[in-house]
Amino acid sequence: MTRLDSRIRSLLVMAVAAAAVGLGAAAGWEAVRAQSHSHSHAPAAEDTGGWYKRLSPDARAAAIERQLRGFETTMAEVAYRYTEMYFGGIDGNWGYAGHMAHEMGNAITAGLERRPQYRKSADALFLKGAYPQVVDAIKAKDLALFKQRIEVLRAACTACHAAEAHPFIKIGVPTVRRNPVVND
Repeated sequence: MTRLDSRIRSLLVMAVAAAAVGLGAAAGWEAVRAQSHSHSHAPAAEDTGGWYKRLSPDARAAAIERQLRGFETTMAEVAYRYTEMYFGGIDGNWGYAGHMAHEMGNAITAGLERRPQYRKSADALFLKGAYPQVVDAIKAKDLALFKQRIEVLRAACTACHAAEAHPFIKIGVPTVRRNPVVND
């Protein structure tokens, strides 16, 4: 084999390899594009209102209540906000702790709007007692006070659960961070 033949052969191998890489990349891109592609339907087949509009007007309120569920969705959000508020305070990230405390209050308020039967216990044990005390500790940026008030809040939450026939729900000190928020 001559030197020229060897060069041509090397170039041919490189060209075939480049083509194979290019085809592989194109196939991969097409797979990604196909997975993220959203189908558009002809206007005649388009769902213009979704499940909600297909319901009779009388059935809509009950359907929304089923979607929002009971107070457990509120408690799931409150648990998240409580954990984030706790770690914000422990880290000295008082802005974050305050934000989470505020959002926790909003979640409780919205939940009580949906389930007013829990208002008496929530007001007496949480909203007019332990909760504003924790908010004050956050505003004071006082870690020792914050830790003390968190203990009062935990006891108030557990007491509220017991008052509402859920004595098996006892609130502890958070041990697992759910969010990678840091205090730089």
